[in-house]
Amino acid sequence: MSVIAARIYKNANKIVMASDSIMVKGWSKTTQNTTKLVSINGMIMGVTGHCDEASLMFKYMETHKPLAPTERDVLDFVVEFSQWKRDYSGDTVIRDTYLLAYGGHLFCMEGIFVYEVKEYESVGAGEDFAKAALYLGHSPQEAVKVACELSCFVCEPIVIYEQDIN
Repeated sequence: MSVIAARIYKNANKIVMASDSIMVKGWSKTTQNTTKLVSINGMIMGVTGHCDEASLMFKYMETHKPLAPTERDVLDFVVEFSQWKRDYSGDTVIRDTYLLAYGGHLFCMEGIFVYEVKEYESVGAGEDFAKAALYLGHSPQEAVKVACELSCFVCEPIVIYEQDIN
């Protein structure tokens, strides 16, 4: 359970991403020491879904990145990650949903479906609340705050990263 929200600010030449901090195990939650939004190797990645896959993606990002900030190269990055993941877990299925800021572009990755985001996007359990807030012009931080207030599946503290658009 999580929410990630992102917006491209063309006049300010930046991409801003925000996430909540909940981690759920059964009927219990923790908000301490959870990481679903990271800045690694020139990329900002937010993930919703399974913690084990997220951990592997973050490890993969330390030494790998897309060749260029295009849908095709990000798709190749995801496919190569699924093959790399097989060596660690025996599983090639991509179950999580990701938002990736890279090279001044923003991408959404759902399984092996990749698309470039042109203005804003939100994914995860609180995505409808966050997406409505983004639609109304709010920042990613405010969008995640709204989701934290209205969804029982997301929780503060809010984490924020920014990337300049080249």
